[in-house]
Amino acid sequence: MIVDSHIHLITDTTGWYAYKKKAGVSDANVWDVEAIVRLMDEVGFDRCFLLTLAGLYGFNDHRKANDQIAAAVRRFPDRLIGFATTYPNQDPDGAARELLRSIELGLKGLKFHPWLQSFPANSAYLYPCLEVCSKYRIPVLFHTGTPPYSQPFQVMEQARRFPEAPFIIGHFGKLLFLDAVRSAELCPNVYLETSGAQVADLEFALERIGAERILFGTDLPIGGAPAGKWNLEKIRSAPLTEAQQRLILGENAIRLIGEGRA
Repeated sequence: MIVDSHIHLITDTTGWYAYKKKAGVSDANVWDVEAIVRLMDEVGFDRCFLLTLAGLYGFNDHRKANDQIAAAVRRFPDRLIGFATTYPNQDPDGAARELLRSIELGLKGLKFHPWLQSFPANSAYLYPCLEVCSKYRIPVLFHTGTPPYSQPFQVMEQARRFPEAPFIIGHFGKLLFLDAVRSAELCPNVYLETSGAQVADLEFALERIGAERILFGTDLPIGGAPAGKWNLEKIRSAPLTEAQQRLILGENAIRLIGEGRA
């Protein structure tokens, strides 16, 4: 089973024009849920963590974005694993209530994009939401690799503060991949997502934390099917055993959302 831990639903033009040229399409609504599932079929992915894009912009309604993710999951429950988002810097306690509402809708995780949402990843504004993640053992995925707000060590601070919650460093920290790997070395509840990694970065991480806390991700639909296939080949060309490939390509993600637990 292949599970992509980083795919975005794009249901309006917010943020789209920054990405559509890379995706090779002109229709601003092309990445609705049906198009996402067709793309997954094309690249051979069985399931994905489905994240909002529009809801990460402060002038949009993240409650509406969470409802859209929940509706997409209801449409394809065997393919999509929904993640919520909140704006904790606007109302920390209200953000926690929205996260609880999203969990009741069936969403399985939380996504923060500190760079777009304008708060440091280690901000105290996040504490009420992270307390919910800790209580329910749900993963929280952070966009990382774009300082000053989205740094792996900032995520590590939160992981130390909330050791019961799984923390995912998105994009492998990008150019800050050394910090990302070090964060995972120091915190057993930190996971690394591969969409920003090179093969050499993967090898470096494998030597230090093993394969059990590495999640396959692509950041689709940015780049379209070619990007999905390239990201998959990146994993398959790394020096991994078959068992390690299975962990990274899907088993770790399924275990993280609780479906792989005894």
